[in-house]
Amino acid sequence: MRFTALALLTLTLAAGPAAAGQKETETVDKTVPFTSGGTLRLKNFSGDVRITGTSGRDVVIHATRTARRDRLDNIKLDVQVNGSRIDIDANKRNPNWDEKNENVVETVLELQVPADTRLDLDAFSSDVTVAGTTADIKAHTFSGTINIDVTHAPNYPDINAETFSGDIKARLAAGGNGQVDFSTFSGDLRSDLPLTVHGTSKRNMTAEIGSGGGATLRFKTFSGDVRVVR
Repeated sequence: MRFTALALLTLTLAAGPAAAGQKETETVDKTVPFTSGGTLRLKNFSGDVRITGTSGRDVVIHATRTARRDRLDNIKLDVQVNGSRIDIDANKRNPNWDEKNENVVETVLELQVPADTRLDLDAFSSDVTVAGTTADIKAHTFSGTINIDVTHAPNYPDINAETFSGDIKARLAAGGNGQVDFSTFSGDLRSDLPLTVHGTSKRNMTAEIGSGGGATLRFKTFSGDVRVVR
């Protein structure tokens, strides 16, 4: 079902007549009431994603969208709520639109979510930043960095972070327990927290934080480094 949320749409045009193919920028703001402990799934192709956990019960979306006018009109920021899950697609294409090329709107997304929201984030050319949440996080980007701060969580949540070309930084509270699974082609793993490392391969290794057990922390890169900080 489509959730009809209060939305404020502000369109900013360059002064004077717009030339053919000239890019324009618009902002979209939505506030969506949400279920405690639910899941947010997000897809974005181009543009940074920043998510902050709060004590509120709403998902607050602020998006800055940049593209030609025809793309802005035919590729929308789509928000769907299905029970305890919210799906956000930054590039929902009008099926009746005939344009075949460059069907992407660059979208910078800033979201506030209830802190206990599970996150499933899929991006392509985007830096992804998450701070202040306490539930499980899955974050994937192709060309971009991933920064995750879960120091507010009473226990480490499960983290599954993957990027092809970019670094990953995970900020964890000291004193937690977790199992680290690290895979890379040409990157390195460094940690401010003590690790008990199993295996000698720099490309694939497992390690324990604290007494092990607890959360599963999976980090995968092709050409990026992983840093665990406190």
